[in-house]
Amino acid sequence: MNIVAVIGFALASLTGVASILLYAESNELKAEFNRILQDNKMLKQELDNTLQNLKDKESELEKSREELDSAMNKIKSMDEELNSTKQKLGITEEELEKSKRDLNDAKDELKSTRAKLLEAQDELNRSKEEHQRTLRTLEELKADYDALKERLKSVEDDLKEYTYREDKGDFNVRYDAGSRYRDVIDQIVGSLNSRLKLPYDIPMLVSSCGDVWYAAYAEYEVYTRKVNKIVLCVETLDVISNMVDSMYSNGIASNKDEAFNVFIKYIVYHEIGHAVIRIADLHIGSREESLVDDFAFYMLVKDKGDVDLLIKLYKELAVSEGKGEIEARHPSSLYLTYRQQYHDLSCLAYGAGIESNYIDLGERDRDTCKVIWYEVSHGWDRALTLWWK
Repeated sequence: MNIVAVIGFALASLTGVASILLYAESNELKAEFNRILQDNKMLKQELDNTLQNLKDKESELEKSREELDSAMNKIKSMDEELNSTKQKLGITEEELEKSKRDLNDAKDELKSTRAKLLEAQDELNRSKEEHQRTLRTLEELKADYDALKERLKSVEDDLKEYTYREDKGDFNVRYDAGSRYRDVIDQIVGSLNSRLKLPYDIPMLVSSCGDVWYAAYAEYEVYTRKVNKIVLCVETLDVISNMVDSMYSNGIASNKDEAFNVFIKYIVYHEIGHAVIRIADLHIGSREESLVDDFAFYMLVKDKGDVDLLIKLYKELAVSEGKGEIEARHPSSLYLTYRQQYHDLSCLAYGAGIESNYIDLGERDRDTCKVIWYEVSHGWDRALTLWWK
């Protein structure tokens, strides 16, 4: 309600009351008037209160309007912000969609990278295994190198003792008997002197040994290891000469000179073997006679001599020994029996690749004989390395 209308209504009410008072004559009307007046006062008071309340309400309303305007402004601002946010959200959604695409691309790239990484890991594992194998190989090579280094040191130590050997002597033959064998023996000894270096002269005597069982012997000093002389027994040379004549007559040997040369060489080389053991300062056991038999055969092979007749001879000796026609050597002897020597020569010949119809390996197999020949030839090669011219 408008305040002016309220005031007008109040004035009209007062005018009406006044008219009533002017025309009222009775006390009742007066009392009524007083009562109405009192009511009007109360009404006025209420109107004043109402007016005050209205003013307060109007003030509150104005304040509410300001607050509403402020709220509207805020709503408008929020709406603008919302629109801006919507625009930003739209942009963000586009960016988000692009980010999703980028993320999918990144996932694909990551998947590809992971596959490459797995391949690289496999390659790395293979490289590690190869590295481990390489390390093991290097360790083996290092071990081989260390072993070779030790061997080299050993060789160097040996070379301190076995330096270059100067040729200071020869085998000098003297014939106290058996000069008829001079051509054969001089040829054998001349060949030895042209190939071997000696630290001093060694006499070689062709002499009578009397009624003895041996064919020749080497005499040396035990502790100084100096070889004093080699003796070839003329009695044995005569036996061999007669044996060769018999073999030739019976068709066993086709060339007497060649057969005699092989048998004499074998005896000479056997005794030279004793001398070489002292000259080269080799350390051996109790089977020296067997060792120098190997040396004699080794030298015959180097000479490319016909060892077929030698094997045949020892086969016949082994047979005669078995029949009791010749005395068998005792097992404790320093010398092999003819049967043992025959199988030894057969084994060495087979190992050296020599073909002969008389070879009998006995209880030895072929591979073993190849190894034995390698050990014999390699051992004597090494022992004589510094003594060959």
